[in-house]
Amino acid sequence: MDFRLLSDQKILEALAHRFRALRLERNITQSQLAADAGIGVATLRRFERGEGNLSLLNMIALMKALDCITQLEHFLEQPGDSPMQTLRSQGSGYLAEPQQRQRASGERSRTDETGWEWGDDA
Repeated sequence: MDFRLLSDQKILEALAHRFRALRLERNITQSQLAADAGIGVATLRRFERGEGNLSLLNMIALMKALDCITQLEHFLEQPGDSPMQTLRSQGSGYLAEPQQRQRASGERSRTDETGWEWGDDA
């Protein structure tokens, strides 16, 4: 089901239908579920009919009572590292440790094969 195409009311009705189907699948009465979740039976009935507005706290309580709270992992995935955290962990860009300069080995002579030296041209 593509929830992006549905109105808010249709999404609420779809969620209510899924909760009701799960409750019936587990053979739990509305009274039992309401008591287990700590909400009123009338609240649960209104929700299952797609009426009213169930609070997020009540929905979490229902999910716990139906033992489907792990489904919240799919609701909003855990965000990954930010780009700055990735750069820091890789040591990239300006966050990288400066590289050690390499020096030429051995000493250089200030004279070349022609015998010319710095300052001789004056």
